[in-house]
Order: sequence, then C-alpha cells, then structure tokens
Amino acid sequence: MKQLKYALRNILLRGWIRSWWIQIRARQLDKAYLHAITACESSVLLPIISPLAITRPTATLGRILFIGDCMWEEEQLIPGIRRICDVEVLNLNPALAGATDPKIGVISALAARAENRNTPDPDLILFYLRPSLLTEEVFSIIRKRWSCPLLGMNLDDRVEFFPYGILASGNDGYCHWARNFDLNLTSSLAAVDWYQARGAAAKYLPQGFHPDPRFDHPPSATTFKHDFSFVGSWKPERGKLISDLTSFGIQLEIFGNGWPNGRWVEEPQAIFRSSQINLGIGYALASARIANAKGRDIECPATGACYLTTYHWELAEMFEIGKEVLCYRNVEELIELYTYYSKRPDECIAIAQAAHHRAHAEHTWEKRLRKLFRDIGMQPDQSEHA
Repeated sequence: MKQLKYALRNILLRGWIRSWWIQIRARQLDKAYLHAITACESSVLLPIISPLAITRPTATLGRILFIGDCMWEEEQLIPGIRRICDVEVLNLNPALAGATDPKIGVISALAARAENRNTPDPDLILFYLRPSLLTEEVFSIIRKRWSCPLLGMNLDDRVEFFPYGILASGNDGYCHWARNFDLNLTSSLAAVDWYQARGAAAKYLPQGFHPDPRFDHPPSATTFKHDFSFVGSWKPERGKLISDLTSFGIQLEIFGNGWPNGRWVEEPQAIFRSSQINLGIGYALASARIANAKGRDIECPATGACYLTTYHWELAEMFEIGKEVLCYRNVEELIELYTYYSKRPDECIAIAQAAHHRAHAEHTWEKRLRKLFRDIGMQPDQSEHA
C-alpha cells in the first residue's frame, strides 16, 4: 500500500505542482519545529543520571562497535575512531538494500551479529541510525547481548528529533528512542536541552572531519582551476538559490547529481581546494528558512578552501565569521559577498589558510572523540592506532 501511495504521488506531483507541494510541506515543518522548541523552552529540565555513572565492566576503551547505515562514515568518522582504539563496523547498508521491510533488515543484521561469539566484545557501542529504522526489538537485541555503554548519535536533530507526523519518510520522532541510550550525541547545541527535557542524557558533538594527507598543509597559491563552485546534489532550495544567482549573471561550476549540467566527482576535496570561492547552502528544509550545521561546513574549510555559506549561529561557535569562513543570510548578501571577494583572491587565500589552521587544531573527529571519551570516563588503551 505504501509503495502504491509513493508511486501515485510521483505521478501526480510533477513540475511546478511538485515545487509548490514541497514548499507547503516544508513550511508546515518549519512551524511545527518552532512550536516544538518553544514548548521545550517552557518545560522544566528533568534530573538526569550522569553518563559517568554508567555501570560497565571496565573503564578502558580498547574496542568500539560502530553500528550504522554507512555512507560517509567509513571515510570520515571511522578513521578518526581508529586513531583512538580498535573499531568493528557493522554496516547495515547491505541488509537495508536487500530487505523488503527495512526495519526487519536492521533486526536481522543485528541478531546475526549478536549470535556471533567469535568476535571480541566491545567496550562501547556507537549507534547511528535514522529514526524510521528504530524499534523496541533493536534495543532489546543490543541490551541482551552486550552490557557496555550504548551511545546514540544524531546529526540531524532539527528535522528528526520531534514527532512532527509530516514527513512521508517517517524520519522523525527520534525523541521516542532517546532514553534507550546511555548517552545521546547531538550535533546541534540547541538540541541538548530537548533531550534533557525528556530525561535523556545528551552531549554536544559537532560535525568533524578526518584529515586528508594531500591537504594537510595550508594553501599558498592564488591560482585556481575554478572561480566559484558548488558541490552537492540538486534539492529544491539549492535549485532556487542558484537560479537566483544566475539571473544576475553569476555563474557557478556545479558538481553533483540532479543538475542539468552537473558533474559527479569522487573527491570533492580536490574541488574545494582548487576553487577560489566555494558555495555552501546550509538549509535544513526546502523552505530555506531554518539552517543546520552540515558536515561540509567542516570538511570544506579543513581542506584549505574559502567557504561562503549560509549563516548559522552554531557554525559561528566553530569558526570566526569573516576571517575563517564567510556567511550570508539572504541572496542579496550572498551576491554582495561574492562580487567583493571574487576580485580579491589574496583575501580568499588568507581566509582559507585561517580556516585550515582552525579546523586541524580543533575540529578533527579524533580530537572530538578523544574529548568525549575522556568526559565519560572511558580511557583509551595505550597501544598505537593508525
């Protein structure tokens, strides 16, 4: 029935009708989000058991089991963990791809791993999965098999945390599962309160990056292969913004799926580094009203690139706006910033150098996770990891 519903929707919602419908739904989600956070603001934060009080067999962190539907994680997050301790990856992607019911696929893959007694038990489990795939049975399998701390990670809380009941994908209502974790990790500073209001322990863990050896030194040359580029697939809000730019004669080189003349690239870091200005579009929703910190907000500056992206107050907690990254609040400000910096390659290089220094000094996944593990009382063993 659900497949038939999706098929009919794709047939009926085309062209301008589809764009109109997406905007309607996005604005509904905007308003639902604002109602949710203002209601959360008026609530009393409940007492929370400190993650330091978690009962565990050892405080030594020698091995982590990472469970997720892996896409970018094996290139960025997992290498950072491997710098700290051993890690086993349970990639649920193959089980999801071959399952008629994705939830059953997750349960089957977890059950199969739980039955495997030949692999050493982890000291900690890091779990990263969208809410539409979570069930009571998932947590039952994990808790029955392992007694170590269970940490849940969410990097899209603005869209997924609250039970909106609006999204056709069902990827919302993550709050229902928050208390199943010993500690929740959120990339949204604001979301820490949302967890605590529900009696769930939470820590702020912003996006990070894993250094690429090719770009471990800051840029120095002011010659570029690309003047102004954007790396990312087509989305309605991205299409609208880029259409606005081109209407004023501003041309971009676009790399990504879904664009009329877009080109897919295997290594976006090379595009970042060889562009004088890199465009970022950081909206959480198609309405282009609410911004959200993205992995790209760290990865692009860390490569040693001049990054011009949507202003977001949490991004300002990580980089100095105007000196390490450039930010716009509307298309008019974007055009103004572009026309100024496009004529000043030396200033673009200076921004890229400052961003590179900041990112490598503070924002690698390894540094973020080492601090997290110290904070929760888990001490990595002293063996070398690479």
